[in-house]
Amino acid sequence: MSTILIGVDDSERSEDAIAFGRRLADVAGAHVVVANAYPYQALPSRASNAGYREALRDDALETTRRMRDALERLNDDETLIRVIADPSPAKALHHLAHAEQAALVIVGSSHTGRAGRVLAIVLGDDGERMLHGAPCSLAVVPKDYRKHADQPIRRIGVAYNDTDEARAALASAVSLARVLDAELEIIGIVSAEYFTTPALMGSAGSSLRSDIERSISEGLEQVAAEVPADVKAHTTQATGDAEELLTAQTEDLDILVMGSRGYGPLHAVIAGGLSGRLMRTSHCPVIVIPRGIEAPLETLFGPATTTAV
Repeated sequence: MSTILIGVDDSERSEDAIAFGRRLADVAGAHVVVANAYPYQALPSRASNAGYREALRDDALETTRRMRDALERLNDDETLIRVIADPSPAKALHHLAHAEQAALVIVGSSHTGRAGRVLAIVLGDDGERMLHGAPCSLAVVPKDYRKHADQPIRRIGVAYNDTDEARAALASAVSLARVLDAELEIIGIVSAEYFTTPALMGSAGSSLRSDIERSISEGLEQVAAEVPADVKAHTTQATGDAEELLTAQTEDLDILVMGSRGYGPLHAVIAGGLSGRLMRTSHCPVIVIPRGIEAPLETLFGPATTTAV
């Protein structure tokens, strides 16, 4: 049985993360670990204060138990709580993801453009150093998701650009769409910046631009045709600013899956790449797939391929 790790604090955004984690754990039959890091340096020093540490630990336990109790439909035997004395929650999540062999880490966020408290923890300077190369995928859940978490998941989008990371994201999205009985939207974005180069400006460049867009469209259709027959897939293509276009797409999606171009799933997010920016603006949960793993969600939702009858 696979494990989903949910990082929480005492905020409503953590309730959003819990709501999304409950939905995925339900369909995956996964263990859930609810974790909180309280700000205390565990190393012995003159500044050590056992009483203060115990008070912080008690607060952390109360928070994780309350969040665990929100996982209503899950069996308590399949839900664990972990509290860690560490001034860096990002570092704590990193170590727990390794220790628990988590397939997915979930945290809460805000889609208003200003990072929420949990995401701010992950995006701190220490988080950039410690979460580099994390061993599993990361899901960030938008603000207020808990208020409509009972709505059915019907459409799963995947950002695709014919890279190894995008192919891994597609395999994960197929697995997710199958287990949730959802449609798959394969999204191709042609960056408008590409067409501002001198070679693609003017009348000669217009023809070349059409050729490029047609080639990308044909590639998307071929990818969609290769999706297993038990998953309904279609494609969407647009030219413009990738962040703006994908953010607009998330208004009609229930989950967006995308690959990371960094050396780990959280590194590119922290470094402020496209995946990181989308986690702040998306209207639906975003799952970022780590680099170097062909089917990172397979242990949760099963393989993306089927055997032809």
